[in-house]
Amino acid sequence: MSNVSLSACLKQATAWVKTDRAEFPYTAKINGQTWLIRVNDFPEEPLYTLLIENQEIGSFDDWSTVWYK
Repeated sequence: MSNVSLSACLKQATAWVKTDRAEFPYTAKINGQTWLIRVNDFPEEPLYTLLIENQEIGSFDDWSTVWYK
């Protein structure tokens, strides 16, 4: 998983599904892997973190224009 970059993930068209978990409000299945969005302690931290199979890929503030929720 270490070869996955946040910038590549942000360019991946993704249809997110809303969850009932406040800390992890969105999930998606990409190539058989579970992607999760975690909401962080903003503004002290970036707004979101992307996790793939429970591994942190990176944090960001702006939602990708090719991600749909």
